[in-house]
This record gives sequence, structure tokens and C-alpha cells, in this order.
Amino acid sequence: MTSHAACPVHANFDPLSATFLTDPFAVLASLPRGAPVFYAPSIDYYVVTRYGDIQAVFLDPETYSAAPAQLPLVQIVPEATRILLAGGHRPQPSMVSLDAPAHTRLRSPTARAFTPRRVAQMDPWIPRTIDQLLDVIDPSAPFDLVSTFTFPLPATMIFSFVGIPERDWPQLKEWCGHRAALAWGRPTPGEQVHHAMNMAAYRSYLGALVATKVPARDDDFASALLAIHDEDPNALTHEEIGSILCSLTFAGHETTNYLIGNIVR
Repeated sequence: MTSHAACPVHANFDPLSATFLTDPFAVLASLPRGAPVFYAPSIDYYVVTRYGDIQAVFLDPETYSAAPAQLPLVQIVPEATRILLAGGHRPQPSMVSLDAPAHTRLRSPTARAFTPRRVAQMDPWIPRTIDQLLDVIDPSAPFDLVSTFTFPLPATMIFSFVGIPERDWPQLKEWCGHRAALAWGRPTPGEQVHHAMNMAAYRSYLGALVATKVPARDDDFASALLAIHDEDPNALTHEEIGSILCSLTFAGHETTNYLIGNIVR
């Protein structure tokens, strides 16, 4: 990745700064080409910027661990930590913050439930949803791309795929925002407590959703995971199903939202 004896340090690089958030591409372009890997004190992480190097990291789990993937960027205050633990939310372990073989144990049933047939069922619904979202936009007036399109499109798809009732989608969207702010922002102690309360409600909701689907299955992803649990309750617990749903409902739309937005940009 880099042959430097010591990793360069860019003290002014801050991905949460107003400058970076306004135009991240300009900030990245301003970095010296000779420093594709550097340490950023602002977040206490090493930053890798080149595609090939990033790919090498992802494809080398023996060297690079997934364990820090969901650790908050700032120290969480004790009160917020207490609320999170009492509400059943823990930064780890989850499927995205586990290394093999623990990761494989959760990923295998997830892949089994994520069948091609279930994915194919969304094919006709995606263009219909796109049409519905575009129909409410006035083409003669400015509009916010994220709130009107790139955010609701993947959220609608993944929430329905998982089996979340449509009436609860707005609440799930709000909870996901609290999760992002708590994990990858710089919230004040008071904001941390507020986010933690919402995160606890988020996990409680998903736990109740799993419990509701135990006696009454639907043709959705959550029910498919429960069917796998029925085969071997110890191999995939209800709590782990809730954790998988938490990861999927968040990452299944937030990452796609950013991807579409960056493509348009």
C-alpha cells in the first residue's frame, strides 16, 4: 500500500468538517498524491484513499479486522451507554463488525434468507416506486434530491423487503438518522443521550417485530430468518435476528442513498 517508513499525518483532514462535507472531492483532490495512506488525528484513524488499496483492505480479513466498523467516533458518555445497553443495543457484535468464523455463522443464514426469488419480487416494484416519487416533484421548481428521492427510494425497498409495516417506515427513517449521528458524528453529551434513547427504541421495536412474526409468518426476510431459526434455535437466536434486521434496515438504505446522491453529483 505504501512504502513510507512512517505514515504521513494530515492534521487538518477532518471528514466531519464543514469544508469536507461541502465538497469532499475538492478536499481529497488537495491531498498530496504521495500520501495515499495517512493518519487523521481528527478521527484517530488511518485513512486510505486509493481504490486499489481500499479493495486490498477489504479482501484481506487476516490483516484487517472488521471489529471497529461500528465503534463510535467519539467517546460515549456513561448515561448514553447505560441507555443503549438497557435497550439491547450494542455496537458489537453484529454481522458487519465480526470477523470469521463468527461473521460466517451469521452471514450464512442471512444469505439463505436473501433468496434470488425474494429479490426478484422487487423488480416490478422498484420502477413503480421511482415513478411515484418523481410524480410528486415539480419539474419547474428546485427540489431537494435526498429528501424527495435518494432517501425514500432505498428505504421503501429495504423496509418492505424486511417486513416492516408501511405505517412504521417514517419512524424507522428517523431512528436510522439517530444511529448515524451517534456512531459517525460528534454529538454533545446531551445529544448522545437523546440518540441513545432513540436507538433503544429502535432495537426494542425490532425485537417486538421478531416476536410478532414468530406465530404469524409472512413472505418476507424476517420470516425467512425465523424459519432458519426453527431448524436450529441455537444456530440463530431471536436476538441475533433482531441484530441482523437492525444492520440491514440501516445499511440497506443509508449506503444506497449516498451512492445515488454521489452518482448524481
